[in-house]
Amino acid sequence: MDATLRNLQLFGQLDPNISFAVRPIHYKPGIAKRNTTGATIQAIFDDMDSSGRLIRSIHFDNNKGLLRLLPTQFTFKNNSHHPFGWNDEAMLAAKGVQTVVSAGLYSRYGPVSVQFQPQWIRSQNAQFEHNGSYGAPTNGFQEKFLPGQSNALLHVGGFAAGLSTQNLWWGPGQYSSLLLSNHAPGFTHFTLSTTQPFCLPIGSFEGQLVAGRLDEDSSLTGGLWENFHLKPRTFTDQWRYFNAVVVTYQPSFFKNFHLGATRAFQVYKKDFQALSGRFVQRYLPVLTNIFKSKGDDPVGRDQQISLFARWVFPKAHTEFYFEYGWNDHKSNMRDFALDPVHAAAYIVGGRKLLPLNKHNHLEFSGEITHMSQPVDYVLRNAGNWYVHGVVAQGMTNNRQILGAGSGMGNNVETIKLTWLKGFARLGASVQRIQHDPKATAGSNFFALRDVFWNEWAYGINGRYRLGRLMLSGDLQFTRSKNYAWTRNNLRNNFYSYLQLSYLW
Repeated sequence: MDATLRNLQLFGQLDPNISFAVRPIHYKPGIAKRNTTGATIQAIFDDMDSSGRLIRSIHFDNNKGLLRLLPTQFTFKNNSHHPFGWNDEAMLAAKGVQTVVSAGLYSRYGPVSVQFQPQWIRSQNAQFEHNGSYGAPTNGFQEKFLPGQSNALLHVGGFAAGLSTQNLWWGPGQYSSLLLSNHAPGFTHFTLSTTQPFCLPIGSFEGQLVAGRLDEDSSLTGGLWENFHLKPRTFTDQWRYFNAVVVTYQPSFFKNFHLGATRAFQVYKKDFQALSGRFVQRYLPVLTNIFKSKGDDPVGRDQQISLFARWVFPKAHTEFYFEYGWNDHKSNMRDFALDPVHAAAYIVGGRKLLPLNKHNHLEFSGEITHMSQPVDYVLRNAGNWYVHGVVAQGMTNNRQILGAGSGMGNNVETIKLTWLKGFARLGASVQRIQHDPKATAGSNFFALRDVFWNEWAYGINGRYRLGRLMLSGDLQFTRSKNYAWTRNNLRNNFYSYLQLSYLW
């Protein structure tokens, strides 16, 4: 529903202080405002589709307590030839048929809220065509029960703290995020976050600080993993400590403009347990010095950092955004000034809504994700954007990328045109995926690839609400040239995604 709410903001019906760069968003009744009427999000949704209330809650003990059944969801995905598709939470990067079933409830009493929404996944996980540069043999059928989108939080004012396994999405991107998205399964983490824009005379702020655990399940397929690193690397099943922070700022003197930053560290369990010293250095490295004047991190940690901005034009029903990040420390300001593009990646995009009449609209959206190495890679190699110098798996959880799920070092261009009416939508999309065009061959850095693996994906997607049943789906045909970096290897893949949601 984030895309629907984001469109409402472009029409001036939702609080402009919400950045949509710290998700999931914990909405409260007073946050949604349409002009001066003070309409709630529920009222806005009823205007969009009055066939039934979207959100039904049970209040008890003089409204001190609330109980709500969460949607029951059945999600199906299939790939005919090789792993494709991202932003699908618990699903694997795999060929074949997959099914995810999710249900749960949300309860709040006073300042305490509990959401229990586990996910059960069943995957065919069939063998797919791979070679020494891409993929790995699979272990066949997989069946898992995960805690999914669950949490337990204590709310104080406009803040919440607690334990969660929810997927986090940081940054303004629509289809990808450099640091955190809903591509990989959610990981267990402690969280401290704002639950609404925190307003001060100089502007409004949003933010989240997390500390958690990333796992490595060796029983899973290699999926989108690419085996061409500068050094031979050995995967290990030991978990990794993960610490990350995001902050956004909407200046009071510059309406509808949001600035933000993210930063993340990860370290293997054995290195984390060997750490000693101050609390902040061990548990909250994201709050330490940005620069690394003494060379490599002696602790053996990998980090990512990004800056982003989003500019909303409600009168024109338009937004633009970008995110620019680095996966390596800078030694100092001189290092940054001399080589600002080293280890960099970026996302840029926007959307425009064109009203056709009171209830029908066209949405045009586009996004570019660029994660291949910049031009300085010949002199100063940075590796894949999610893999740096220490952690072999890169920024992943259970062998799936935490951020942009298209693949390590990939570039993606997306264009999408969608017709909207209430909750109903019907759209067409075109995507071009360049699979790590700056990849190296084997362990020889200078043996650069002379074969480029490019993929075009043409798709249709839609959503329709029938009473309390929500149907959404996506069909894509992909054409791969030089599949898996093999010359003249042309391959086709049919991707299908269907989700049935019952809104209690």
